[in-house]
Amino acid sequence: MREYIISKGGSFLFNTKVIDFNIRNNKIHSLIIKNLENNLVEEISANSVILAIGHSSRDTFKKVYERGFGIEKKNFSVGVRIEHLQEDINKAQYGTITKLKLPPAEYKLAYHSPSGRSCYTFCMCPGGIVMASSSEENTIVTNGMSNFLRNGINANSALLVNVTPDDFKDSSPLAGIYFQKDLEEKAFALGGSNYFAPIQRVQDFLDNKKSTFIGSVKPTYLPGVTLSNLNDILPNFVSDTLKEGLTYFNKKLLNFSNPDSLLTGLETRSSSPIRIVRNEFLQSNIEGIYPCGEGAGYAGGIMSAAIDGIKCALSILRN
Repeated sequence: MREYIISKGGSFLFNTKVIDFNIRNNKIHSLIIKNLENNLVEEISANSVILAIGHSSRDTFKKVYERGFGIEKKNFSVGVRIEHLQEDINKAQYGTITKLKLPPAEYKLAYHSPSGRSCYTFCMCPGGIVMASSSEENTIVTNGMSNFLRNGINANSALLVNVTPDDFKDSSPLAGIYFQKDLEEKAFALGGSNYFAPIQRVQDFLDNKKSTFIGSVKPTYLPGVTLSNLNDILPNFVSDTLKEGLTYFNKKLLNFSNPDSLLTGLETRSSSPIRIVRNEFLQSNIEGIYPCGEGAGYAGGIMSAAIDGIKCALSILRN
């Protein structure tokens, strides 16, 4: 793909980041970029910019807010990663008497609480691992992945609860970022302030007590883990809804709430906490800027972000 774009006159700037926007008469004029290898700062003229920055580009979120881009708060979700033995998920989904050669089993579950909150699984990784995904110092952020063969011992999934702008103490459009970062810093401290992730057995989480041992499910998170009580750092509405969800999911998927299943904290980056407002032509209030994909608040995953990129490109061609 890169070679094709280069053959058509495109170019790529690796190890380079946008650090500012030059706006004239409410229209994008140029980008200020910095080469991270030699710290060289230069200006690139541009009359159309697709702003596909991802959901964790907090420095860019702050810069576009500073430059007067229209930004609003939006819903997202936070929670934990839950790990099971993959063989237990296989048994729950396939049973024990099948003679078919089946792939590692997956699941997708959702629960709607009487409180109005929802708990759901997301980004389920059969035969996978829980990953360290922090993008800032002194924070813990988790994610999950599977290798191609999906042949790991454990299965894992995000276990999330929805968060709304009404949950933020701050009125700033960036309040969701502050909410996320506060949780990530608390997870860092609970894990021992050494980039170990706090973990807890499901039974101990339900009983609101610190875990003192690891049972049949062994953690996959690296660099390491610390036995903890995740109730100590999660907002009450998140803890309570997770507990309701765990109880409900156990009725839908055998042994989902196995006492030894592991919760690893925290997963906070399910989607962007902001939306960069755009009009019917997909432009922001700054002419020539096209907020795009998940980071800009217009997608919820890889495929929808890709489709949004196509829509932005077509809009530029039409304009």
